[in-house]
Amino acid sequence: MKISPRLALLFLACLLFRGAVDAQYLHPRIVEKKAAIHYAVLLPAKVEITKESAKGSEMMAAESEETSRKVAEAVGETLKEKRISLLKSPFEGESATTDDNHKYLLANIQTRYDSLLPKLVSKSKDVKKGRFTLGDEVMLLNVDKSADVLVFIRGQGRVFTKGKTAFSLLNPFSFDFPFVFITIGMVDAHTGEVLVFTKPVSATNVLKNPKGLNKLITKSLKKLPVAS
Repeated sequence: MKISPRLALLFLACLLFRGAVDAQYLHPRIVEKKAAIHYAVLLPAKVEITKESAKGSEMMAAESEETSRKVAEAVGETLKEKRISLLKSPFEGESATTDDNHKYLLANIQTRYDSLLPKLVSKSKDVKKGRFTLGDEVMLLNVDKSADVLVFIRGQGRVFTKGKTAFSLLNPFSFDFPFVFITIGMVDAHTGEVLVFTKPVSATNVLKNPKGLNKLITKSLKKLPVAS
């Protein structure tokens, strides 16, 4: 999964120079209370962290895995605060499926979502018009039948070395800075419709602060109704 750095930087620029951005988008069925979210399944999160130095970029595999875990936990905590129950995922942990066909189906759905992601980011307002769907093939994942949504977590972050930080600070014309850009999509587990999409962005240091990360995720899902 790749989120274009240019796309992420463009979004961050909008935040910095065009004021507050409404980064929470709900499907009309959620807004009009024709659909409610009570149970969710978190699919494996993908948050990629790169280290930027004067020599270039370097993918940080271990840090990416750890960050993915932290962000997923923060999303899970926020959903619990919304009284949305998390169902056991058949794709992670000790209960992860070993069935090759099931793994293939998961990879296929993840790829379909990643292909849709650029449009979700660039045309987020269309979520409010119910224009995005993965199709009812999502049912092939065979998650718990009571699941209302599948939760997709994607992200990209940049951390700077001391040398890179110094260079950026000394260059008044540099538009280069560390950041983390996260997207959270909630897809109807039966129809594949994208019901919720949010895209919080922050300085990378939020990843080292559990309270700060939880606050960022909670704020990004503020409009999501509390389950009754």
